[in-house]
Amino acid sequence: MTPPRALLALLAAQALACSAAPAGTDAAVDASAPADVRPLDATVDAPPPDAPPTGPLRVRIEGAGFVYQGEETCLTAVHDGGAEARFAWILEPDSVRATTGRVCRRWGDLGEFRAFVTVEARGMRAEVSAALRVVARPTDPRPTASSTIAYDPARSELWVVNPDADTVAVLAAEPAARLAVLPACDHPRTVAVSGGTVAVACQDDGALWLFDAATRARRAVVDLGAGSRPFGVAADPRGGRFFVTLQDAGRLAVVDAAAGAVVGSVEVGFDARGVAVNAAGTALVTRWRGDDEGARVVQVDAADFRAPRRVGVGLLPRQEDLDSDTDNSGVPSFLGALAFAPSGRRAMVPSLKANVVTGTFRTREPLTSQTTARAVLSELTPGEGANPPTEATRFSFDDLDYASAVVFSPQGDRVYAALLGAEIVVALDPDGFNITGSIQEVGGAPEGLALSPDGRLLFVQGFTTRTVRVYDVRDLSRAPVALAEVSTVTAEPLSPEVALGQRIFYASRDPRMSRTAYLSCASCHLDGEGDNLVWDFTQRGEGLRNTIPLLGRGGAMHGPMHWSANFDEVQDFEHDIRGPQGGRGFIADGVFLAGGRDRPLGATKAGASAELDALAAYVGSLQRVGPSPHRRPADPAWVAAWTRGRELFRSDATGCSTCHAGPRMTDSAFMAGTRTPILHDVGTLGAGSGQRLGAALPGVDTPTLLDLWRTAPYLHDGSAPTLRDVLVARNVGDRHGRTSALSPQQLDDLETFLRAAE
Repeated sequence: MTPPRALLALLAAQALACSAAPAGTDAAVDASAPADVRPLDATVDAPPPDAPPTGPLRVRIEGAGFVYQGEETCLTAVHDGGAEARFAWILEPDSVRATTGRVCRRWGDLGEFRAFVTVEARGMRAEVSAALRVVARPTDPRPTASSTIAYDPARSELWVVNPDADTVAVLAAEPAARLAVLPACDHPRTVAVSGGTVAVACQDDGALWLFDAATRARRAVVDLGAGSRPFGVAADPRGGRFFVTLQDAGRLAVVDAAAGAVVGSVEVGFDARGVAVNAAGTALVTRWRGDDEGARVVQVDAADFRAPRRVGVGLLPRQEDLDSDTDNSGVPSFLGALAFAPSGRRAMVPSLKANVVTGTFRTREPLTSQTTARAVLSELTPGEGANPPTEATRFSFDDLDYASAVVFSPQGDRVYAALLGAEIVVALDPDGFNITGSIQEVGGAPEGLALSPDGRLLFVQGFTTRTVRVYDVRDLSRAPVALAEVSTVTAEPLSPEVALGQRIFYASRDPRMSRTAYLSCASCHLDGEGDNLVWDFTQRGEGLRNTIPLLGRGGAMHGPMHWSANFDEVQDFEHDIRGPQGGRGFIADGVFLAGGRDRPLGATKAGASAELDALAAYVGSLQRVGPSPHRRPADPAWVAAWTRGRELFRSDATGCSTCHAGPRMTDSAFMAGTRTPILHDVGTLGAGSGQRLGAALPGVDTPTLLDLWRTAPYLHDGSAPTLRDVLVARNVGDRHGRTSALSPQQLDDLETFLRAAE
């Protein structure tokens, strides 16, 4: 397996074979030339137009470097051999031959090809070749996509969200400089520009803020509903509107920029995050988390933006039997972004591939640090008519973690992908997924990418470093050096310890965290949430384990950690880091092995590593859950049902609040004066439930119910897809609350109360 630093050198070396321009083109191409006009290269010097016909025969191939698929393109052999010259052409990919000085044809295949011509004249012979890049013609207007960073072409400025600071930064593109930092809403997540209006999705405000791009003044606040958690916002390519994903409400809203109001809406399903829109009004929406079958992308027909229509849901399916040192089985997870190619005919979806296929219990094959998770790109083709989108191909990255963002070059001949924890941007040929270059150390946790309209400058937003770094990407034959780094905040919004912990939480590239930049805390807990997947941790001495979110738990604030209560402090994750993640660990070996620190629940690890203490401080800061989208306090019928459900929950008849007690809605704790946790066998333990600390598992820790609406499937092994399954199907013998005597109406009321718990 290639070590991370050797991989970075390899990626840079691979770029020699396929740089920003077709092979052989001078890297110093005039930057002012239109992005879709590029001279072809030749292996023999071309003569100037007025050169006399003396000396060696000189030839060049004249034509456009970019060729549009299916459109006739002509190439001319320009030479100084006179009128009696003879020609022999060979045109890839199918070796078409011609014998005239000017040849015309249509290319049907996408990709990079070569044209060869032999010219015989004046008793001499010259052979030259040229590269042609066949691309699908970009649409006018170009597609758009949600991102944490947006380029304003009218003013050559960039807008960048600062989620932890509740601000938005405005930057000059060239030379790069910070122009302003604007107070914004609660937890801004993405930003988009449409004409003179800038839209910011405010996740915890349930709103879309609209700014005037020229004056930077806030123009309007569009209420999208309490608990809706808007995440992705993309400008309508046709102008005048924004498309906004409402993650917890499960809808795609259309907002009129001038009116500052919602003018259309369609249901797309819970966990809607990324959104991309093409010129025809086709929108693709990612559902953030996958499940055991795969991940889903929803296609919406918004040609009539006032009445958007859901076309269908495409599945990025589960993959099996792929485990090796260069790939792994699994399902796509954390689909937070996507982007259409400039043609609008296909899209790329970056994600993580989580291996919830393999494991000692499920397949008798243990997970390794190289087969647990990795970054993937999925190519998606929108459906026609009533057909949903379909996955065309999937590319797995080696030695790299979660792919967090993508952006296409202006002609669609290159796609850039950001790797979150590895802190790298990789350039790929989108037709063959060949890596053509890479940029290292682009900033902490890169979440957003943007390109200048000519494709010359790449802007990379680093979430944990609060920076934007700028690179000239015309020539990737060697790794570009940052032209500038601009801070997007006036002051770090987190305390120094919490900020350090956040950086560590995401940094898979740190060899103390992960062996080959595959894994970090964010691999399962991106944004502090859970991936809602069930992992086979049997080899860890556990069993089938449904990921527990970190939000609202405040580290050890709710008692011991994990379903088996086998950790009592966040610093105990040193065991996972040193073990399954293959990292060196953050505690010096001599300190780790002394005094019982090498055992969970042994001597405290607090104070043994400043980095682990910082990680604990960051995880401990995640105390906020957010409002439930199921609360409807203005609806008397809902309030009545919620009240009845609350009384059932608290009553001795059900006994629910016996274990889910108090404001934390859990009795999770160690028995007084001991390291023995309070565990309960509620009848859900089974063959795959595994052990606890190498011994029998007597029961499971009581989870809080505070964010129940967003954490399905339920139970320690994920065996209850719905709340009704928890209350009925997986509650044999009333061991998990006395619910068998409840009527359907009472069960409905109880669910109404539980879904609103926050």
